[in-house]
Amino acid sequence: MDSNSSRSRDVAKAAGASEDASKGSEGPGRLRGGIMSVAIRTLSVHAFRRQTDYQLTTSNFLGTHAKLFVDWVARVPKMRVDIIREFDGLVMSGEMLLVLGNPGSGCTTTLKALAGQTYDIHLGEQSSLNYQGLSPRQMFHEFRGKGTYQAEFDIHFPTLTMRETLQHAFKTRRPSNYWYDCNTIVENDARTLGLSKALDTKMGNALVPGVSGGERKRTSIAEILLGDSVFQCWDNSTRGLDSVNALDFIKTLRQRTSETGSVAIVTLYQASDAIYDLFDKVTVLHDGRQIYFGPTRTARQYFTNLGFIAPARCTTPEFLTSVTRPLSLRPQICEDTWPPTSSDEFSVVWKGTAEYKKLTEDIDNYNRECPIGSDKSLLAMRRILKGDANKRSPYILSIKKQVSLCIHRGFLRLRHNLKFPISTIAGNFITSLILGSMFYNMQQDTSSFFGRGVLLFFTSLINTTLAAFESVALWDDRPIIEKHVQYGFYRAFTEAVASFVCDLPNKIVLTFVFNFPLYFLSNLRRTPGAFFTYYLFGLLSLINGSVIYRSIGAMSRTLAGSQPPGAVLVMLLTIYSGFAVPFPDMRPWLQWFSYINPVYYAFEAMAINEFSGREFECSDFIPGSGRDSSHFICSATGAVAGETIVSGDEYIAAAFAFRPEHLWRNLGILAALFSLFAAIYLLASEFVTMIPPRSDVLLFQRDHMPRFRGPKDEEQGQHQSDAEKPKPNKKTIKHDILGTSDGAHLLWSNLRYTIRENKNEKVILNDVNGWVKPGTLTALMGPSGAGKTSLLDALAQRTTVGVVSGDVVVDTRFQNVAFARKIGYAQQDDIHLPTASVRELLTFSALLRQPETYSKEEKLAYVDYTIDLLDMQAFQHAIFSRLNIEQKKRVTIGTELAARPELLLFLDEPTSGLDSDSSWSFCTLLRRLTDSGQAILCTIHQPSGPLLTLFDRLIFLNEGNLVYFGNFGPQCGTLIEYFERNGARKCMQDENPAEWMMDVVKNAASGTQLNWPDIWSKSPECAAVKAESERMKHRLSAAPRTTETNETHSTEFAAPFWYQLLLVTKRAFQHDWRSPEYLYSKSLTTFGCAFINGVSFWASGSRPQDIQNQIFSLFLLTTIFGTHVQLIMERFYNSRVLYENRERQARTYSWPVFLISNIVVELASQTVISVIAYVSWYYPVGFWRKAMEQDELHSRSALVFLLIWSLLLLFQTLSQMLMTVMPDIPTGINNGNLLFLLSLIFSGVIVPPRALPGFWLFAYRATPLSYYISAIISTGLSGIDVSCSPSDSWQFNPPPNQTCGSYLGGSVPKLLNPDSIGACEVCMYGSVDSLLAYFNIYFHDRYWEWGVTIAYNVINIALTFLLYWLVQVPKRPR
Repeated sequence: MDSNSSRSRDVAKAAGASEDASKGSEGPGRLRGGIMSVAIRTLSVHAFRRQTDYQLTTSNFLGTHAKLFVDWVARVPKMRVDIIREFDGLVMSGEMLLVLGNPGSGCTTTLKALAGQTYDIHLGEQSSLNYQGLSPRQMFHEFRGKGTYQAEFDIHFPTLTMRETLQHAFKTRRPSNYWYDCNTIVENDARTLGLSKALDTKMGNALVPGVSGGERKRTSIAEILLGDSVFQCWDNSTRGLDSVNALDFIKTLRQRTSETGSVAIVTLYQASDAIYDLFDKVTVLHDGRQIYFGPTRTARQYFTNLGFIAPARCTTPEFLTSVTRPLSLRPQICEDTWPPTSSDEFSVVWKGTAEYKKLTEDIDNYNRECPIGSDKSLLAMRRILKGDANKRSPYILSIKKQVSLCIHRGFLRLRHNLKFPISTIAGNFITSLILGSMFYNMQQDTSSFFGRGVLLFFTSLINTTLAAFESVALWDDRPIIEKHVQYGFYRAFTEAVASFVCDLPNKIVLTFVFNFPLYFLSNLRRTPGAFFTYYLFGLLSLINGSVIYRSIGAMSRTLAGSQPPGAVLVMLLTIYSGFAVPFPDMRPWLQWFSYINPVYYAFEAMAINEFSGREFECSDFIPGSGRDSSHFICSATGAVAGETIVSGDEYIAAAFAFRPEHLWRNLGILAALFSLFAAIYLLASEFVTMIPPRSDVLLFQRDHMPRFRGPKDEEQGQHQSDAEKPKPNKKTIKHDILGTSDGAHLLWSNLRYTIRENKNEKVILNDVNGWVKPGTLTALMGPSGAGKTSLLDALAQRTTVGVVSGDVVVDTRFQNVAFARKIGYAQQDDIHLPTASVRELLTFSALLRQPETYSKEEKLAYVDYTIDLLDMQAFQHAIFSRLNIEQKKRVTIGTELAARPELLLFLDEPTSGLDSDSSWSFCTLLRRLTDSGQAILCTIHQPSGPLLTLFDRLIFLNEGNLVYFGNFGPQCGTLIEYFERNGARKCMQDENPAEWMMDVVKNAASGTQLNWPDIWSKSPECAAVKAESERMKHRLSAAPRTTETNETHSTEFAAPFWYQLLLVTKRAFQHDWRSPEYLYSKSLTTFGCAFINGVSFWASGSRPQDIQNQIFSLFLLTTIFGTHVQLIMERFYNSRVLYENRERQARTYSWPVFLISNIVVELASQTVISVIAYVSWYYPVGFWRKAMEQDELHSRSALVFLLIWSLLLLFQTLSQMLMTVMPDIPTGINNGNLLFLLSLIFSGVIVPPRALPGFWLFAYRATPLSYYISAIISTGLSGIDVSCSPSDSWQFNPPPNQTCGSYLGGSVPKLLNPDSIGACEVCMYGSVDSLLAYFNIYFHDRYWEWGVTIAYNVINIALTFLLYWLVQVPKRPR
């Protein structure tokens, strides 16, 4: 079908619809036949600001929150910020409304208010929203899913294919008897939106390769269209789409609204006339005021009647928004007319018109016919939208069906991502083999008592904490799930059930793989019943741990908030398990936790299963030699005097206070605990939502808070009135500040770029030729997925995967290491330091990237100039993370301009997301840069006709092939002549050449598909390009290399190493200081774990059990690593992504500077954290008392502090070393935890060195924790005498007529009553040193062991540099 004729029919349909609207179609007749409409009366929206709405830092974090609490108690009023004022409108069934306005006018807030997205905004008391008799609460609660809001962000499950994503969206909003044609409908919608080729491609994200950004945007659109929403709000949903795809989307929306009678309200930037004509109505906003609402065909005439003159070839949407620009930028006005100037004046004029009076009358009639809150309207809408007047649920499917669909999707996700569960299973299998070999074939006597207890405790703990990562993993899915809940796809708790069910097979396999080798290698009770009982309790431990950690994640509203509770929970689970501290010895203030501790019940059950009903031969007697046949005792807990065997029941009763009859009771308790925690998890999943990211109110640094801003909405801050706009700095804005650029010629020929996709080779670019010359502005265009960004990456040498072949030639005089830093590349992704302000980002770029020929004052002056050029004065001190998309795009461009690129400037979709005025201003700036000698290559989407006149040449790609390379010509005449000559339909006078060109490449006038790449390759233009390429290649290669006048011109970096290090380290310290959630999370985690540990072993004495408790206390203190590794690795990885994707590519600073700055900053914070850990653990546990008894308080306390400091540095250096080579955070955390787990196993506490198999002694000597634990324990406890109470000693009677001393002699370490003739009391340890010797811990080794710990940190740092250089640093070809 001819696309032009198709478009004409669509325009006619829109015009017809508008005509109906103008003929009183808002009357009662329309209402009875429509399924949705909305009447808006005096809609006013406001937000609140506080005096504490500034950037939080570590210093003001606590004070700010304290002030917030005091203000809340005192009910201090907040500052009100009006965003929308008195908006009126009426959109009938089957109509589409276009909302226009410059950034800051309130378009996004209007859509949010209409779509029920009022999380952080408030509607005025007089505001009335009538959804055909439904109130906003009814519409977006009982009829959830019937009204949707599609924001600019696109989030999907990355491992699902596009087909699976869309099929799930379709099925959730249809009864199951309509699923039979699901695939057909999905394919039809995908074809409509140009997605057919990507249907079976993964959605992908920053870590998972998948569809392109434009395809992901269109998938978000299709997800809503496949649903059954009847009230749709689309917020700039064409951002990132080319003009053809944008028009196709609006056409599809037009067709759907007309066919179904639904309502669509859309905000668009840079809308063409073809798109505009498809709408029925349009409203124009100016600074939160409505200045027009009515049919699209009369809007232009309305403003013309006010006195404004529409510029030539100006589109209607551009004209409508141009009247709200600052006064100096508005269209010309007719003579003898005085049009409004301010938003208030515009509003007064609008409200005085007959059109406004007619609108209010129609609204009042509508409200009378469909009164809000009437039962009749509610029942009618239930029948219309749900098919059942009695159905209250907003969901189409039953709970059972929702769970079933989510389970199906969960298994699809699992199938597409088997690498993670397989690696987890493999890692735990290896750990099981190692543990089993350490306890290999334990003897069936009392010598194995300690080993069996340790092994059972460790396995019950590991089984419970295997799911610890699940609390963090939830955060990857929560934004997607909450989006689906808003769309009415399913209840949040049904996805929670499904995710657990889908993970259950993995848990069953994981538990078996971990426990089976361990159980039989270590020679635990080898009977089928015993093993399966052990396995059952191991599985129950794992699923209990899973729902506990999931509950923690679900109950938290931020990721940082979920980590301290998780770390403290692990500490409590471990300490109160019944092993580290037996139940009778637990401190009373936290003993209660053992009653809700699944590890306690699992460990007790496993111990009963292993020991109960068994008798063990004694391996060691008291006395060891010279004893008679009846006067002795076995040196094992639970032994009976005169018996050579020890009952397993007596052992567990004496050692842990466990009773055999508790075995199956514990099974019931674990099941009950699972039910309790599962209920908490499901309730939290359903009712606790994330704190959504806010960009509707800018966040300023405290010292730069504006006295009063009235941020309008997410787009605020772009335009201000003339009175509000900051005056430009006259000292910095000079006509010659741009200077002249020594631009470079860049030539490429036969450029080919391929990547591997599964087992196939995918061609991204295919034999592309072209060049960029100094003083020329070249546009790079093509539909979504054409390869535009790939071409820029290939030319800038920034591809990370795949193979690039062909020739890329630059002037010989620029062929040195300095070439890369002299190129500016504004990427499509806006990646910057989130805590920095706009001015700081530009200043950082200018100071490090501008040549040293400029003084610091000149560099800073250029920053001021760049801020003025890009109109960023209003938000120059705002924090980058709180900017909206349009503002972030300006910052990305600004950082490249502030660097003063000397040779080339590449820009990837710089105008995407900008309004037409901003796009024109920016492209005018590019024209000025080009005229100063710069060579610029710029990808651009949806350009207007006048915008194209600013460009010199065009590179047009389609599916990786070159379609056209050449001049535009006057009024694009050269371009149009080429396409028309080769079979394209004629370009009309009023058509946008860019849209026409996109259209003809897609479909020829005859309706047949033309092979435009083939046409180009056979054209004389192509031959001329190839001939010129050869001449340029020869000329550029043969040109003599000029002598550099300044050494810095040929260096890789513009700034010297030490200056780089100073600025980057300073910025890293600022980033940490401005991230209080990171530092406080790490501090609270450390304090919570250390303090809980310390008070659980409060003031431990010198009994043998006390000494053992303190050894385990230190052992448990080291488990803080689990949380530190999560925080440090995430921090380092985010810094690495920023450096590798932006700052290394731009040669801002070197990789050693990146590593040094991160290590130094983290070292400083870990030093402070070590003080917290030391104070909150060392003093409660009582080591300082023992140091005082030895009169060595200062020396011992200082050494323990240095060891704890070194331990926390180990957490840092190990985490950073691993993260230099890990591909993502989860992989890094899993590998880090695995390494640390092995280090814990071989630390000498779980299995003393003398009990280790000879093969594993090297691991004991190699693990750093063995040195930490040995040095700290020996320093804290050495020299203390062991005090044995009767419960800690072995008692038996000596032979008749002998005293205990004469009978035992020197055969025992310590005899408590040598003169007694009955009930000899023997203590196995005379001093702490003899007990520590069992663990191979000696006091005299403490200093050299501390030195070894420092050496480990130095080695880790050295490995960080070596591994980063080997794996991450690109190597120059030799």
